[in-house]
Amino acid sequence: MAERWQQWSEKFTQLSEREKWLIVICSAVGIFLLGLTLFIEPAMKQYDASKSRFDADVRSVSRLENENIALEAQLKRDPDREIDRKLEQLMDESLALSEELSTMVNSLIAPSQMAHLLEDVLQNSTKLTLVSLNSQTPETLVAKSNVNGEDTDGFYLHPVRIELTGKYFDILEYLQLLESMPMQYFWRSYQYTVEEYPEARLVMEVYTLSSRQEFIGG
Repeated sequence: MAERWQQWSEKFTQLSEREKWLIVICSAVGIFLLGLTLFIEPAMKQYDASKSRFDADVRSVSRLENENIALEAQLKRDPDREIDRKLEQLMDESLALSEELSTMVNSLIAPSQMAHLLEDVLQNSTKLTLVSLNSQTPETLVAKSNVNGEDTDGFYLHPVRIELTGKYFDILEYLQLLESMPMQYFWRSYQYTVEEYPEARLVMEVYTLSSRQEFIGG
């Protein structure tokens, strides 16, 4: 192995500067693609699966709320025992789904802590430069409503956008630290670009959920 390494070293030394740089760049790209496959891609797949389950629950709650409203209107026009039974069943399903969403929300990091988490983890690395860190305007997922005289909770998405620069492995270490945190949250978007090798720029958005719509500055 030592002899083979010596042969490779001699061949590399004999290459032109342009060929050496091509080999270095190709190696860096290979390492980046390997890191993307081993670490970032599985995290994004996990995020997609969680988001799909959450979106399905949101759609189910919205559908049940609309059916409740339609049945209530029909019940006022033509009272019927079967309609009343169906309405009660739908309300029970709606309540169960709302409780499931509430449980999910309670397991997530609070919106007021999201930006602090990103910044605290970043402070562990002296090799990355923070460009910006901002909490975005909350977005309504399920609006508050009143069904059969009972108020239902609304659910809101609280995104946080962070932009930083640094070398690939330092950025990868930062993302791995975020993934290892016990606090739960969702990944929303991710953009990695190499501006001037080896310096790169990471722009990503993560978000958490809450039953409160208040904007969290930061």
